[in-house]
Amino acid sequence: MSNEPKNYDVFLSLGGEDVRYTFTGSLFSALCSKRIKTFFREHEEDPEPYTNDTNISPSSLKAIQESKISIVVFSQGYASSSRCLDELVAILDCWMKSDQLVWPIYYGVDPSEVRTQKGGFGQAMFRVRERYSTERMNKWREALVEVSRFSGWVYQMGSKYEYKFIRKIVEAALQSLPRYDVFLSFCGEDTRHTLTGFLFDAIRREGFKIFMDDEELEGGNQISETLMGAIQSSRISIVVFSENYGYSTWCLDELAKITECMNTKNQKVWPIFYNVEKLDVCNQTKSYGEAMTAHEKRFGKDSEKVLKWRSALSQITNLDGEHLSENEFQHESIERIVERLINIEDGKHIASPFLIQDNNGEE
Repeated sequence: MSNEPKNYDVFLSLGGEDVRYTFTGSLFSALCSKRIKTFFREHEEDPEPYTNDTNISPSSLKAIQESKISIVVFSQGYASSSRCLDELVAILDCWMKSDQLVWPIYYGVDPSEVRTQKGGFGQAMFRVRERYSTERMNKWREALVEVSRFSGWVYQMGSKYEYKFIRKIVEAALQSLPRYDVFLSFCGEDTRHTLTGFLFDAIRREGFKIFMDDEELEGGNQISETLMGAIQSSRISIVVFSENYGYSTWCLDELAKITECMNTKNQKVWPIFYNVEKLDVCNQTKSYGEAMTAHEKRFGKDSEKVLKWRSALSQITNLDGEHLSENEFQHESIERIVERLINIEDGKHIASPFLIQDNNGEE
């Protein structure tokens, strides 16, 4: 099984105008409202085949491969589209090779029609048989039989409360996606009851799923697998550098993992410098220099652990910071951070990370 993070949470496979602007459009909107990153084609197009073997665009194929869940909406128009059938083959191929989930939704279609290719599905397959090779047709038929064995949802046309049906699917997606939007790394004694506490509350109020470890741990404790997993599955890590951050082996272990994910998985990292200078963090001077010297005495100057911590701190040099006015209210800084998070979801340009001083600090 692959442990690489997915760029999409959900891939929506659908065909036909019968669901695009009604059910599937509503499902897409409901998924997005819960900040579930979903791939959805806005327009129904069946272009010329991209290759002799598939009618899937490279971008769609990439989205299928990156997604954690593929939701296949079987409506009366699905089997009429060679692109949809090629998507289904690619989806099942990814399912066999990775940990991707596949959820069929039968919208006004009986599951037996998909499994046996009778009724509307049988007629659609009959109409296209002369246009495509026997090998390709066999792949489609096998994929339809295979997907019909998966657990899914059935919606009978004319049933009441379609929104409740959609809600069940969205709730299932939320439960099946073990990821966070934001991981918050901080030194509790410095910021738990000030900046970090208010920042956590503001981010959570906007509907983001945020991980904030709220346990007081003594230095030397090993970072847990749960915490490592939360860092790996987060889209963004916000690191609040404060005066005592560098003294905490726990915080430095988090930072080492965060920079590893930044380098290997392109995870976004936003540093916040709270009452400390960026250069003191990067160059390990002042409190950060004293902290690293203390760690060297404890673990050894050439210990792999200390070298990893120093490297992680140095890499912050490559991340831009934003100098905020020293007389700016803290809540205004928090609002700007949250606004940038919201802009990420909207696909807007994100400015540089943040440099914050409290009202008594000096820039």
